[in-house]
Amino acid sequence: MELMEGVELRHADRTDPAVLALATAQQSELAALYGEDQPLVALHPDIEFILLTLDGTPVGCVGLQPISPGLGEIKRMYVEPTSRGWGLSRLLLAEIEAHARTRGLTTLRLETGTRQLEAIALYTHHGYDETPRYPPFENEAVSRCFAKHLD
Repeated sequence: MELMEGVELRHADRTDPAVLALATAQQSELAALYGEDQPLVALHPDIEFILLTLDGTPVGCVGLQPISPGLGEIKRMYVEPTSRGWGLSRLLLAEIEAHARTRGLTTLRLETGTRQLEAIALYTHHGYDETPRYPPFENEAVSRCFAKHLD
């Protein structure tokens, strides 16, 4: 996928300050949507991030967390609000899928919320099918889980 001018995608550690800032912003946005009592899922120590910068400014990120052989989970997919609507989330999704393939993963799963209609549209448009909620989201009525088999 060709990147638009000024966009850079790079691998980043989960402790990268830009990743931490974007993940914190994402969690704040989710708390505003769903309340503070949602399950906070700690990041696995083996999670890998892709950081998206626009003209040198970090504006998006996505994590890939290993779950089991062949299975990975998309975590902390986020594009800051003023950078939405330009297709940056599609770039992040394509990049994390490509990275998952290089890691030998054959399936990706993710959890999002019922009020995140743009996220649901993004995932379903890109071949993710709704699946039963998995732990720790199995009892969360506002959770929707999706999975995609990678070709």
